[in-house]
Amino acid sequence: MKSIEGGFPSYAKFEPTSPGSDYYDPNHFHEELEKIWFKTWLLAGREEEIPNSGDYKTVQIAHENFIVTRGSDGEINTYYNVCRHRGSRLCTTEAGNFPRGRIICPYHSWMYSGDTGELTKAPNISDEDEGFDRSEHSLVSIRTETWDGFIWINADSEAPSLKESFNLPESWSIYEQYQMHRLKIGKTGTYNVKANWKLLMDNAEECYHCGTIHPELSKATPPMQPRQWVDEEVPETKVIKHVGSMGLNPGFERVNVDGKAYRPVFPGLSEEDQRKIAYLHIFPHSYICMASDYVFIAAIFPIKADESVVKGYWLFDPDVLEKDDAYIDDAVEFWDVTCQEDWEACALAQQGNESRSYKDGGTLTPIDWRVANFKKYVQDEMEKN
Repeated sequence: MKSIEGGFPSYAKFEPTSPGSDYYDPNHFHEELEKIWFKTWLLAGREEEIPNSGDYKTVQIAHENFIVTRGSDGEINTYYNVCRHRGSRLCTTEAGNFPRGRIICPYHSWMYSGDTGELTKAPNISDEDEGFDRSEHSLVSIRTETWDGFIWINADSEAPSLKESFNLPESWSIYEQYQMHRLKIGKTGTYNVKANWKLLMDNAEECYHCGTIHPELSKATPPMQPRQWVDEEVPETKVIKHVGSMGLNPGFERVNVDGKAYRPVFPGLSEEDQRKIAYLHIFPHSYICMASDYVFIAAIFPIKADESVVKGYWLFDPDVLEKDDAYIDDAVEFWDVTCQEDWEACALAQQGNESRSYKDGGTLTPIDWRVANFKKYVQDEMEKN
């Protein structure tokens, strides 16, 4: 790790934000879906959410809904949540299990294999019926890969692989010490936010606001301290961004509500890393916060131009969670409070972005340099695709 004097690089500068309409115009929002969201790898959850054959969860991205399910062979498959008969939604709950691995449409009982997506039964329809070919009515699948316990999905069949997009394993090497593949979910949370998805990512890209709206976070880590940046030899990609780490304030042993140590640190962490929280951002929609005794993940999903949903995950050592007296509230409360403070600020920003007085946007300061980088990522994707 290395420290950059001043906390931000020399190329940081004052520059305009995106225009206000980029945060509420429905046509622009639809274009972002097609050019960004349905062309990149997205964090769909954790493997332990669907541990058994037939288990499934759904992922909502704007008007699209996807079924992520584990097959009888243990492999994870993802399908559009759409029946090939008359377009009915197949799964009406966010999670569950398909008995015998059969996905059955609630409208006309067309039946599909969870392993392959193939249509296995259509009541009162025969394979001999002229004009009907069962093989042409399989569920539409999208690409699914896993890494470090996470599930990633991509609706673009021609996109580079996850390994190529993330430059794996090289870009992930500095996070191997957290052994996230073996961690387990201790708590999840869902947040409905009245703000455009980009405002939520903009917020995550800077801590300029932390001293103002995050008293709990500021007690644990100084918000404007010179951050420890990852060594430049560790590669980034278009979407993998090493956001560095922040040290603990004196008197704090852990990144939580009171600084007390309720759990042992992860095995293998250096003494220096035991007193830090490290951040990894994955464009366009997620970030991973690695403390010494837990990991918090936020995945942002667009619902409408002015509405988003955030899925939060708190991961802990499984040995901790198996204890009868396991205590995780200190970490859960810390990020729950911090997130709600963020989402309230983003909702206020949404209101301002919709003002006619803000049609040309505002100003990014040098402190907002990571916001500027994210803005450039979005602009590049919109112009390229």
